[in-house]
Amino acid sequence: MESDARYAWVGLAVVTLMVALATGFYWLNGSTKQDAKRFTVYFKNQSLEGLQLNSDVRMQGIKVGKVEDYIILPGQAKTVRVILEIDARTPVWEGAEAVVTRNLVTGLAAIDLDNVWKGGSDIGPPPEGEAYPVIDEGVPQMARISNTLENLGRVGTEAVDRINSLLSDQNQQAISGLLVNVAGLSGELRGELRQIGPELNATLGATRQAAQRLDTVAVELTPVLQDSARLLREGGKWVEHAGQRFDRLASETEATLNAARSTLSMMDGSLRDMQTQLKLSVDLGMQDIQTTAQSMRASSDTVLTTSQEYADPARLLYGPHKAELGPGEE
Repeated sequence: MESDARYAWVGLAVVTLMVALATGFYWLNGSTKQDAKRFTVYFKNQSLEGLQLNSDVRMQGIKVGKVEDYIILPGQAKTVRVILEIDARTPVWEGAEAVVTRNLVTGLAAIDLDNVWKGGSDIGPPPEGEAYPVIDEGVPQMARISNTLENLGRVGTEAVDRINSLLSDQNQQAISGLLVNVAGLSGELRGELRQIGPELNATLGATRQAAQRLDTVAVELTPVLQDSARLLREGGKWVEHAGQRFDRLASETEATLNAARSTLSMMDGSLRDMQTQLKLSVDLGMQDIQTTAQSMRASSDTVLTTSQEYADPARLLYGPHKAELGPGEE
């Protein structure tokens, strides 16, 4: 029984250890996959000789990944699809290019990535129908040099062909005839120069004398020009002085006008106040005159009544006449 129990514990420990190892391998594999990104490159113009699975993928000379898989596309014998697995910390920008480099000694190939500046943003999501983002195929430096040399050779060949065309027999005969014509023309010009030589000498002498006269006139005109310049400078100073005086006069006139404008404004205000006071005084006077007139009218009525009463003294002394007695009075 004890042996069976010991074997059971040993089996359980072995199973537990295997499960732990499997879990560790799975975790490590998952973390490795999580820390890597995959990209697709389609090579059409470059040879992939020496490229193998797990070949290095470099950026700036540093290994940043490996070749995960490659396949020649069916129906496109000159196109190879290569899957790259690159460290997730490596920046791959929009417009990045991939080129194949090869060690001349070992013949082994690797892929170099070059981030071409197009704004510095990360490469976009996978295109439609692709599992991973696509990196463009670049042009190797040796291919560029070869293309440059090829272009130089083509241009050199064209230049040699043009030189050969220029040096053809027909062109050589034309050039020889042109040289003969130029020689004849030179002889004719020499003869003409011999004939007109004395006239040219006389013309040159007259020109020299005219130049000397012009020098004399210039010397004579120099003081006049200096005096004119001095007069112009003095005139300019006088004009400047007059301008300053006019400026001061304009400033004083403007100040006087401003003062007169202020005085007129004050007088206008005073006249308006006087007009208001005069109107108020006239209104009060008219009210007083009306009151006085009413008082005088009342006084005249009283005087009239009194005068009427004093017109009949008997009435005042003895009372009203009998004929004026009212009803019931005797």
